[in-house]
Amino acid sequence: MEEMDSIREQLEELESTNRGIVPLMLRMVDVLEQSIRLDMPFRLQSRLDRVANLRDMMDRADVTTSEKYRRTMDAYQTEMAYGRTMNSYRDQLPGDAEERDVDFLQVGRIALVYLTLDGDESGWFNPGTRQWEVLDSGYNNSVRQALRVARRQAAPELLKLPIAAPERLQ
Repeated sequence: MEEMDSIREQLEELESTNRGIVPLMLRMVDVLEQSIRLDMPFRLQSRLDRVANLRDMMDRADVTTSEKYRRTMDAYQTEMAYGRTMNSYRDQLPGDAEERDVDFLQVGRIALVYLTLDGDESGWFNPGTRQWEVLDSGYNNSVRQALRVARRQAAPELLKLPIAAPERLQ
């Protein structure tokens, strides 16, 4: 009989834990979405889709709490990894009237630049203004070389890229 009481007590504690952790995970998903929206807009749609999938999963009864937690942590780890990596990808330049596809280079969370497919124009996302700005043509070769490094087509080297100066803390 003591064993049954112990099992019953453990089940009640488990239910209490589940009631507490699900709202925590919902807040974590909200914070993740907010941080993505405030971050540099690299691979923005796929990152927001990941958050939407997490939200949908949170409402599903057929997914265990532990699986919901695991996937939430995976999403956070994926976002953290973006800060330590250099990636390239091809996508449409946001806000471009010509709707051009460009090659993007994402360097951690410190630089997001692009190079047009013809190599004639490069630009960067200015985090201060949250706008895309065309760079001086002198950057084109540097961006092209950085894209080659990101694709592992060239050895890593010192790169000349536009970087926003950190804001002064007050």
